[in-house]
Amino acid sequence: MRHPVISEFRSSLIRRSVCIGLSIAIICVFAEPGRMQSQERLTITSDRNKPREAPKKVTTPAESQSNQPSKGTSSSQSETGPLAGCVLTDILVLDTIRIANVRLFNYPPNSAIPATLTQTNAGVVGFALTSAGPFTPTLNTMINTDSNGNGVSVDIYIQGQLVGQTTTYADTPFGSTDTITFNVLPQCNCPAIPAVP
Repeated sequence: MRHPVISEFRSSLIRRSVCIGLSIAIICVFAEPGRMQSQERLTITSDRNKPREAPKKVTTPAESQSNQPSKGTSSSQSETGPLAGCVLTDILVLDTIRIANVRLFNYPPNSAIPATLTQTNAGVVGFALTSAGPFTPTLNTMINTDSNGNGVSVDIYIQGQLVGQTTTYADTPFGSTDTITFNVLPQCNCPAIPAVP
């Protein structure tokens, strides 16, 4: 009985197909439900010894439009716009997810401090405790402090949900935290990184 002979061409074609199939299977098995934009964690901080006032919230669409820069901006204003230098810490592409933590300093020691994550332009971003959601315009969480009065929240997932700009912060019983302004874009228009030969 004669054994079938596989040509070298067919053998390499079969190997490529198996490699591609395994690669796709690995991606499907280990992929997260949401698209992660960056692994860098954002930090929202609050020091009870340095209280901050909460930013003003946008209440109507007309106010939201009035907060946007006018079309006749100067060159210095346009250089500081949402795409200036492509600063990825404040750009959030629509439907992508960033991870943040709230850090508290000089709060009552050994306490559970409630913190509410919120935003000035509701609905532009959503907050959740898992990358799968559900994402909501505000999120309540508890932060346990140590004997020095310092504490860190669990990971908070922030997803761009509407194109626009919003300022994210947390409210605590002792005041507001610092802020992070997000510019949610439909896609990233950052300049391509040139290939180095």
